[in-house]
Amino acid sequence: MKILFIYSSEGVDPSSEPLRSWSKVQFGISYISAVLRAHGHQTKLLVLGSDSWEKSQRLISSYMEEFDPRIVCFTAVFSQFSVIEKAARHIKKNWPDKYYVIGGVHATLNPGAVIRGPFDALCVGEGEYPVLELCAQLEGGEVPHGISNLWLKSPDGEISRSAPRDFIRDLDILPFPDREMWAPWIKKDPNDEITVLAGRGCPYDCTYCSNHAIRRVAAGKYVRMRSPESIVLEIASIYDACPQRKIYLEAESIALEKRWTFDFCDKLASFNASIGNAISYGCNFRVSRQSLDEELFAAFERANFYKINIGLEAGSERVRREVLRRNYSNDDFLKAASMARRHGMAVNVYNLIGIPGESLADHMETVRINRLCQPDNLCTSIFFPYPGTELYRTCISQGLIKDFVNTTKERRTAVLDLPGFSSAQIQEAYGLFDSRVYKGRFPWWKNLLRAAYGRVPAQARSAISRAMVKVPIMRGLREGLKAKLFGPAKKAHDQSLQI
Repeated sequence: MKILFIYSSEGVDPSSEPLRSWSKVQFGISYISAVLRAHGHQTKLLVLGSDSWEKSQRLISSYMEEFDPRIVCFTAVFSQFSVIEKAARHIKKNWPDKYYVIGGVHATLNPGAVIRGPFDALCVGEGEYPVLELCAQLEGGEVPHGISNLWLKSPDGEISRSAPRDFIRDLDILPFPDREMWAPWIKKDPNDEITVLAGRGCPYDCTYCSNHAIRRVAAGKYVRMRSPESIVLEIASIYDACPQRKIYLEAESIALEKRWTFDFCDKLASFNASIGNAISYGCNFRVSRQSLDEELFAAFERANFYKINIGLEAGSERVRREVLRRNYSNDDFLKAASMARRHGMAVNVYNLIGIPGESLADHMETVRINRLCQPDNLCTSIFFPYPGTELYRTCISQGLIKDFVNTTKERRTAVLDLPGFSSAQIQEAYGLFDSRVYKGRFPWWKNLLRAAYGRVPAQARSAISRAMVKVPIMRGLREGLKAKLFGPAKKAHDQSLQI
């Protein structure tokens, strides 16, 4: 059976290599595709751009006519859903005999609203085996029925909700994700970073995140790590196919289970030794008392980790603890950054601006802590309330959401007007954040360019990036600017971090 997967990405040209990096690969559909292929089905991927509907329509027609799928599968987070629903309505109108399925975070957290759209089925939670069972029923000429995790819509509009199945306990039973389907859509860059999934699930209850809600959609263990052996085998297969210099290990935190982490780092170090330490690694790191362990960072160094991403989110300990439910001190955060740097790792810091309950003074505390840390890279967003999360419900109950904004500007445009932090102040704080953090560390014109670049719409950044890649002289200028503007920050405060 033929199955077409449809994915959407903001600010891209869908006609030619619209995705800038292998890090843009979406794991949900990649794993589903791998399972389907392992059982003899044919799969294909179509990537749509949110800003190019005419081009998207032409691509849809081409793929539907030439590939002729029996099932079309869609996935979306909240900000992608309007584009995906529009595409689904267009396809169903023109090819009504196909079977249409949607899954992903937005569908999982808001199934009642989403199933009213142009879909025949909706997947709540993990989709590998529900979609495989759906294919088997359709292939056998059956009317789909009784498939755990799927909400099924009959021709008369009646919806049947099957019981959820437990989370997949052993992730090693899954084949490696299907990256082949993404190859036509990703810009070729030998210095790119490929992402490898190390585990699924998160034990924490951050109110702005979807994990606490997804954890409740099924029974069984939610936080699961793959075996170190399986991950290393996948890395080896990637390296054999196309020698890759950087791999990002995707998990909510690499140090959730320290015994597993030490074992994994040992096996990674052994593999690296066999290829001359050709690959360096990055990961997410959640600050906690148990993870502030010098031996842990020494293990990262032996395994050739070159960076960690840390979510500070808010410099105000009150906002972090009472609003976001992230329970660690600023001293803990600075200790983690210091340990990482002592072991040769760059530190990238995630920050949120305009969190419910945050004041301008609270935000300036975020600036202060970042100035102490001097991150090698800042990953800064304006808070956006995602439906299905606890903080979204808080915004509703407090009357903070009055009229929903265009989601194409999510995390770059202030959507809340807080009592102690107006939308205008939030927007200004976002634009000035880099310059405030690095004030005195870079010349003024670098700070200005960094701030201006962050305000450029994604579509324009994509167009500039494509032009700079295609023209040799522009490519050189691009690399020079990138090195000057986004290279490692000066570590003038390193000594003060030796806490």
